[in-house]
Amino acid sequence: MASALVVGCFGSPAADAVTFLPDDAEIACRAILPQSFRRSDWAELCSRDPSVADGHPEACRAAGFESGNRLQGR
Repeated sequence: MASALVVGCFGSPAADAVTFLPDDAEIACRAILPQSFRRSDWAELCSRDPSVADGHPEACRAAGFESGNRLQGR
């Protein structure tokens, strides 16, 4: 039952398309999933966190992130 709720909130895990929030979306909280981010924010997360880039390579590419272009920590 819990998995049905997750699928209901985040869509089908079998869907191939990577989706992002609209650029003008207001974000209150987010899961670490591309659907919970604006494209630019996801690209920044990919550049700052190697585990996200390694775990979500297709979504990072769809956001415009190219592996090898990692930002240095603050």
